Amino acid sequence: MTLKNSPSLTSLRAFSVVGDCLSVTAAAGQLGVTQSAVSRQIRALEDSLDFRLFHRVGNSIALTPEGRAFHQRIFATFGLLEDAVNDATGSFRRQKINLLAPPTLASRWLSRRLSKYPLRFPGVELAVHTGPRPNIHMDCVIRFGSHPAPGTDHVQLFVEQHVAVCSRELFEDREAMRNGCLLHVFDKGVRFPLWEDWQALEPNHPDLPTGASMEFASLELAIQAAKNSVGVAVVDRNMIEYELDAGSLVQISPTMVEGPNGYWLEISTEQQAKARSVRFFRWLNNMAGGTPGMFQQ
Repeated sequence: MTLKNSPSLTSLRAFSVVGDCLSVTAAAGQLGVTQSAVSRQIRALEDSLDFRLFHRVGNSIALTPEGRAFHQRIFATFGLLEDAVNDATGSFRRQKINLLAPPTLASRWLSRRLSKYPLRFPGVELAVHTGPRPNIHMDCVIRFGSHPAPGTDHVQLFVEQHVAVCSRELFEDREAMRNGCLLHVFDKGVRFPLWEDWQALEPNHPDLPTGASMEFASLELAIQAAKNSVGVAVVDRNMIEYELDAGSLVQISPTMVEGPNGYWLEISTEQQAKARSVRFFRWLNNMAGGTPGMFQQ
């Protein structure tokens, strides 16, 4: 195909940003120009390429199949240019890594490992997000579930290891434990079957609470209730490393339920073009004790 005229770097840059955030308004804010200026650049690029890059879906926009394939190449190219400029100038102050992670994992598992980050990434800012941001492209994503997201390269950091725990005070006073509560976690009104799965492996533990139970809308709340001697909770061992080490929570039996869910570390094809993103992916995998994979050296 012969181009009508060569696309400008300005129009390619506008397309890279719009295709990333799928919002002309957000792209205009990132680029520091007006929405109409961004729209003109996209129209000029489409005219030059002679195919549509976006189509409207209600009040939003989406990449066409041709636009999606083209955006992967353009976004990766601008990532390489950014890395080249930073490497050439040695200007690390403006570098930033964005990570999307579930809140409990970020506060409990990840935060205990971040003390080593400055030595590995000197001068590179780290932003840990607990929810998606339409105007920010994440370098890596940690996702909870039984499977990773389609279309990403990934490693499994770890699977959940559910154990029943309570405070040391309850553990040393079995009558008080039996008079406590079973602590449950729910989301959107649905209780997680943590206790059912645990009791399927140990149905006759003699000291479990038999009275009223309590439900909490987050794992963090259930952990704090267990630490405060409210009752016994089934929680992922990976999330209570500190409490188990310190003795503020005690496992009431060796029974452990593994899976089926876990945490997946993902990196998109676009971010694989950025050496910084790949280094961060590799470092996080190492922090989880991961075995060498596609990005290991």
